[in-house]
Amino acid sequence: MKALSFILLLFCNLAFTPSAVFAQKKAKVAVVTDPFKDIETYIEKARNDWQVPGIGLAVVRNGQVIYAKGFGYKDVAQKTPVSANTQFAIGSCTKAFTSFGVCQLAQDGKLNLGSPLKTYLPDFKLQDEYAGEKLTPIDMLSHVSGLPRHDLVWYGSTRNREELYQAIRLFEPTVSFRQQWQYNNFMFMTAGYLIEKLSGQPWEAYTKAKILGPLGMKESNFSVKDMQKSADYALPYGWEDKPMGKVKKLDFRNIDAMGPAGSINSSPNEMAKWVTMLLRNGKYEGQTLLSPELHKELFKPRSIVSTELDSSYYSFHNLYGMGWFITDYRGHLRHEHGGNIDGFSANVALYPRDSLGIIVLTNMNGTGLPGVVRNYVADKLLGLSMVDWSDKQLTALKKALKAGEEAAQKVQDSRKKGTKPSHPMADYVGKYKNEAYGIFEIIASGDTLTGKFNEIELGISHYHYDIFSATLEKANDQSINFAVLSNLRGDVEALEIELQAGVKPIRFERFNEALKTTQNDLQKFVGEYDLMGTPIKCFLKGDVLYVNVPGQTDYELVPVAPLKFDLKIAKGYQLVFAEENGKIVSATFDQPNGKFTAKRK
Repeated sequence: MKALSFILLLFCNLAFTPSAVFAQKKAKVAVVTDPFKDIETYIEKARNDWQVPGIGLAVVRNGQVIYAKGFGYKDVAQKTPVSANTQFAIGSCTKAFTSFGVCQLAQDGKLNLGSPLKTYLPDFKLQDEYAGEKLTPIDMLSHVSGLPRHDLVWYGSTRNREELYQAIRLFEPTVSFRQQWQYNNFMFMTAGYLIEKLSGQPWEAYTKAKILGPLGMKESNFSVKDMQKSADYALPYGWEDKPMGKVKKLDFRNIDAMGPAGSINSSPNEMAKWVTMLLRNGKYEGQTLLSPELHKELFKPRSIVSTELDSSYYSFHNLYGMGWFITDYRGHLRHEHGGNIDGFSANVALYPRDSLGIIVLTNMNGTGLPGVVRNYVADKLLGLSMVDWSDKQLTALKKALKAGEEAAQKVQDSRKKGTKPSHPMADYVGKYKNEAYGIFEIIASGDTLTGKFNEIELGISHYHYDIFSATLEKANDQSINFAVLSNLRGDVEALEIELQAGVKPIRFERFNEALKTTQNDLQKFVGEYDLMGTPIKCFLKGDVLYVNVPGQTDYELVPVAPLKFDLKIAKGYQLVFAEENGKIVSATFDQPNGKFTAKRK
């Protein structure tokens, strides 16, 4: 491998550096040093400075893999080194595979990239009806749906892909359709769902058959469950208390339902095959995975990410194609995408005019090191003046962390001291539901409260008045405040939480879980009741209890306690029965405007 890298690098230097060509004509011999010696020294120092356990690096140039190596540890406790075959979660670098698959379907005549998505998914809807009618695969893959991330709908959720797809219609947009670029994982999940509907096989099976298989990416997979069955994989790590604090091992995060947006796991060696094919315009070892025409579609600028220039002018405006960021890096066209999921950070970059590809994989949560390594390697191989990217980005990170701490302190300073909740703590205990975001549960734990948002465990503490703070105990103690709301009767009925910037606070309505009952259990409530001269009737339809009030619809009753029922279609209304000596003697309508008791006849 090293001998090959010497030859290729010599060729590249001669081809692209006039001074090197002149030197060869004069002396007939060019003195070439191995740039990877310097790169390895730099990476090791940067890895330690950034507190990253392990790194996998692969470099492709002129259609060949010229370098692939691991640094550090895939398992810190066991001191097991990373190799070029060690698997890492690549996170959102997965998106490029999904957009590639959509273009393959276009190549096969199964869709038109510019046709409305509803042509292929008739049940697709957005809260913005016009956007829902007009959104195309191109819009979907270039982040111009008008939707912000809404990531806490899927993060920690146990819902499947179909259920998450159906939830999209409930999301509030923050800008108009096609107005601006806004990163959204759900659109790429929907792209995977589209692939399934048009190909007749799940996104995972399609991607394996049409992309991974032809490339020989035999060990790459689509779930951390499968990755942990492999012979060579990295463990996930993050910070224990705060960014750049003590490093600890994290739990694997299963994101199978959102797979098309970020669930692929792969190694430097296998990702190098993917990058080689992309740099060859869709061709690999005699196979054409994607036509040159459709390959170009992936990298056409579709939306503007940012018009702000880097302060040091190392890059130009940031654009987005379909699954790829597009920019000018120090005079060189670059297509790239990063990836982050619990315990892993990655970056894949293509420099198509230089026939150069760089893959950086790490087993550290939310680290900027992949970009540092990518830039340093690119500078070396492109013959650019060297920049200490590690120092530059660490300085920026420390500045950002300080600003974050100051902002957090301002929030704490605004806290009203000496206030108390309006209810006893026990009154807040219960389950609260938002149709899109799922269930937020408050649980009694001795004299304190804990909580659970879907499958995410929370610590809950009083902040001020009826505002509480929920702390994500496994996420660097990040916390968010939420308001507890009461109805006109003074009963706790909802929570409001700012889970997505730019939209209204997400409202979670309190609900009672239905008890499991049989027809025999409900039989004792059947009968007629007198409500101040008005006959009320309770009756069964199968194993469901109903109440009839003259002149109104029959109301289905949902059992929530042994003698208490919610009226299914009338929020805030309950029917509460009273029992004496084993017999039901009355039924009380407990509703917002009062309580009304009907005696049993």
